[in-house]
Amino acid sequence: MNYKKLIESIKTFEDYKLVKSKIFSKEGPIFELQNKIKNALIDEKVELGKKLSSLKFEIDQLLELKINEIKNKEIEEKILKDQNNIYSYSEDFINYHPLFLISQKIREWFLQNGYFEEKALEIESDYYNFEQLNIPKNHPARDMQDTLYLSDNILLRTHNTGITARMLEKYQNSEFSYFTIGKVYRNDADDQTHSHQFSQVDFLSVGKHNIQSLLWTIQSLLSYVFEENIKIRTRPSFFPFTKPSIEVDMFYKGAWVEILGAGMIDEDVLKLAGYKEPTKFRGIAGGVGIERIAMIKYGIKDIREFFKNDLRMIKQFR
Repeated sequence: MNYKKLIESIKTFEDYKLVKSKIFSKEGPIFELQNKIKNALIDEKVELGKKLSSLKFEIDQLLELKINEIKNKEIEEKILKDQNNIYSYSEDFINYHPLFLISQKIREWFLQNGYFEEKALEIESDYYNFEQLNIPKNHPARDMQDTLYLSDNILLRTHNTGITARMLEKYQNSEFSYFTIGKVYRNDADDQTHSHQFSQVDFLSVGKHNIQSLLWTIQSLLSYVFEENIKIRTRPSFFPFTKPSIEVDMFYKGAWVEILGAGMIDEDVLKLAGYKEPTKFRGIAGGVGIERIAMIKYGIKDIREFFKNDLRMIKQFR
């Protein structure tokens, strides 16, 4: 019997059982050698005994290698099958949180239009959160944000515009376009439309801009996110870091809805960031809450629904 060929032919666990049974049967090489030992002379028995031990060891090793090979192959096939199952169900059965879906749409638009993404810590200094944005101490704009301070000069950021102050300082005297998406914090009482924390996108582009390029940016972004041609209108507003400042409404589902604030970067903010000739640059900026967009687009009436971890709500979104 060619036991090596038999072992090599093993492909499955069933094959393994059959071959092992055959090798250790009365027709196998081990039984044959054991019979030789019984009938051998005393001097020959020693040598034949060594051969039997060696043979058993070799067969055991070959069988162990083969069974491990089968087990590994089975594991690989199971992993591959699981992966295929994941991918085959990804289109139809994986659900995403609505805030993730909105964030991804916003991210796609900015990256497609020459902006780069910046991320930063949610803990910010009073200096960058307020003072570098033309909001000195005792400025009335601070009252609107009821800030959550961790110490005298460190706070949970109240808007992502603090990152704008850092970016202007980092890229001073140059043109650039960036956006950021992340959580912000306010000392607000939670109700249907307010939360002590929410997500916000802020964007800034410094170059040779004017109010028309700001309006185009807003309209194009909203049209991409809401997946239809959005009409907008503006109203005068006030933000300490933009001049002029505007509030933007959009026409959606038969009604005008207030959506975001924006404006042209104030020359004083450029000066504070270290721009030596701020009049040579014109920047546009804006910001909007991700939850606000999601509530309008998906018809969600209560902001608290986003944070309940209720799978019934999430299962509605593909």
